[in-house]
Amino acid sequence: MSIVHDQAMNFIYQQVLERLLNHMSKTQRASLQLLIQRLLVVAGGPEYIGTFRLLLVQGGDRCSARLLAVMRAAQLSIALRAPVTFKLQVLTSCLPANSKAMLEQHERGFDALFMHDDPRVQVQMLEGAAVVPFARQPSGAGPRGQAAGQAMLLFGHVVDARPRALLGSRTYLELADAVRLALAGYPSVDAVVTALPARQRRRLLGWARRSLQLAGVAVDDALPHCLDELVERLGHLHGAAGSLEPMAHVSGRSTPRAIPLQVLGLDDLLPSLLCDAGLDRVMGWGFELGAQAPSLAGFIDPLALAHLQDLASRCQAAACAPVSPASVPGGTSSAGSLYLVGDAKPPGLEPAQLACMFFRPFSDRGAGLERFLQCCHTDMLVALPYLHRALQGKACPDAVRDWIVNVSGLPLAQLRMIYDAPAQPSAARWLGYLAGRDVHLRLFDGP
Repeated sequence: MSIVHDQAMNFIYQQVLERLLNHMSKTQRASLQLLIQRLLVVAGGPEYIGTFRLLLVQGGDRCSARLLAVMRAAQLSIALRAPVTFKLQVLTSCLPANSKAMLEQHERGFDALFMHDDPRVQVQMLEGAAVVPFARQPSGAGPRGQAAGQAMLLFGHVVDARPRALLGSRTYLELADAVRLALAGYPSVDAVVTALPARQRRRLLGWARRSLQLAGVAVDDALPHCLDELVERLGHLHGAAGSLEPMAHVSGRSTPRAIPLQVLGLDDLLPSLLCDAGLDRVMGWGFELGAQAPSLAGFIDPLALAHLQDLASRCQAAACAPVSPASVPGGTSSAGSLYLVGDAKPPGLEPAQLACMFFRPFSDRGAGLERFLQCCHTDMLVALPYLHRALQGKACPDAVRDWIVNVSGLPLAQLRMIYDAPAQPSAARWLGYLAGRDVHLRLFDGP
């Protein structure tokens, strides 16, 4: 029965490959052969291709979907000529969270490429701050997902609540931590394949080195040559950014790799491999906002960023205008609340918690707390003195403590830290560096 099953599966794989090749231009098929040759060389020769393992971090853009289709075509092409082929580990990531629409889009692509039942393919997803097996329906935020949402709220309250800061360079720490977790699995990955052009990879590397240096982490000259070591340290930085604690001493891996992890860039093959839209039909691509060219922004959900900006604008307008609770999402008199489309949102967060973050009412010893209550929660104005007492660590009714925790989404201990001191001086520089760069790692000004 197993022989019959293997024959049937091989026939299906051949059909998948034929469909991919039929949707490629002549130039793309020639570039595919060059890609196959490169993979064989990087693996050390055809005799080692069966144990060679690649990691592909897939964003929510068109280019990521096309790259996955091309890598699948290369995998199946080698399998057609040789008894074995390389292993492919796919990590899907669309920050701040995988929306239902994005998960369904990925699922259509995986089904079209017949990846779920192939033992040579491992498909994973970033859920909250954990790497889990891919599922069309997320299992829920969980403790790690809730921690990721709280980290975003804390960053907004203390450092910068502008949407481009919340979903800017800060999110790459979360992405690096996800890659660290994916690389820590067994069996180990030999190389990471990317469609990012060399210029953007250099920009990302420069940002990573500068972030580590500002956080007080030693960065030696050899660090850029081993991606595994780099994401290990950025993972520690991600944990520090989520708690706003000063960085402790960060060391590398306890058991360094015998051979540095390679980064397989496909810059010279990109124009011909990924420019044509024929592969979109194979992958069932349905998003109009997907980036056409390889970009760092492919890992950020554009809908989430757009709606965070809309929500922030409404909160800013409410703060500058006469009091109107109905105009603010999450307000006491609000009949409905604007939030991120579907579930493309920070895990575990409520509209009122995001609105609270945009007002930043607890910083500077609660200087903006009264205005926040006037705009969003007029029924709590009578409890203003007790709210200050709760934030100062003094005795107050339990109901007041519960309310302030629920509306902010943060533990009372963190709220008291925000109330008393915005950030540790040793952390201020690198947190400001994170807040000052957008998703493209460029400096920005304005809301």
